[in-house]
Amino acid sequence: MNADRETNHDMTNSDIALLLAEAADGVEIGIAPTQAVIRGGRRRRARRWAVATVAALAIVGSTGTLALAGLSGHGDGHRGAQVATHPPTSVTPRLSEPLSTLLASGTENGKHWEVSVDVWAAPRNAAEAQTQLTAMTAVGEFPGDLRQASDLIGKSAYFVHMLYGDRNSLVIHQMLPKGEKQTGTDLVSGASGLKSSSEPARLVIGRIAKTAQQVTCTWKDGTSTVLHRVSADAYVNNVLPQGIRSVEGSSDNWFVCLAPKGTSYDKAEVTG
Repeated sequence: MNADRETNHDMTNSDIALLLAEAADGVEIGIAPTQAVIRGGRRRRARRWAVATVAALAIVGSTGTLALAGLSGHGDGHRGAQVATHPPTSVTPRLSEPLSTLLASGTENGKHWEVSVDVWAAPRNAAEAQTQLTAMTAVGEFPGDLRQASDLIGKSAYFVHMLYGDRNSLVIHQMLPKGEKQTGTDLVSGASGLKSSSEPARLVIGRIAKTAQQVTCTWKDGTSTVLHRVSADAYVNNVLPQGIRSVEGSSDNWFVCLAPKGTSYDKAEVTG
């Protein structure tokens, strides 16, 4: 990736297209496995969670490759330049770096795993959107459905990463209008294998309303795991237990649950 282009605040549409082409160069893109599923409660508009195969995430300074096999709904297609619909506020959004929150961690087969989410604030105008896009590109977090910098205006971006051993993967990314949130028993979740997408879908990551107190993850063997709200830093023996947590910069709470060995994901729902 050209370093000049990463720091150039005048990135053009052709530059963006070239970045995407470079990321995909030499990578074999496959169809997402049927085990990786997206289940949602009441969905508004054409909401998309892109659930990727578990593959090494390409970041600046690494030798990994970006391999995303999309499992998604239908996007809004190509959009032209947009004008910010919200008047400027006195507080400037944090544009040059995301807010990061660790959602859960553990040990499996002697290897450490963890799930974290990066939240990028919503730019208010074209200049802020361009600044943010440059920063996103520099750290390897690029919304796959982005067509031009102005598509970021008024939207927050979320990137969920999973670390297993020494393998870092981008598993979910999404852009949402600023302030959009889950209500009542709304739930949007994605499931994938812990080590790779070819494994049974055991790891479940989701978003729920701030008012939700309990989530039940049901597994295909008939057993279930019940999650409750926990504090952001509630470590137990250096492990961050699975549960429902607030995420800095997000209008929703998030949860992670991992199926026991020998079974896989069936469904997840708000039960309290």
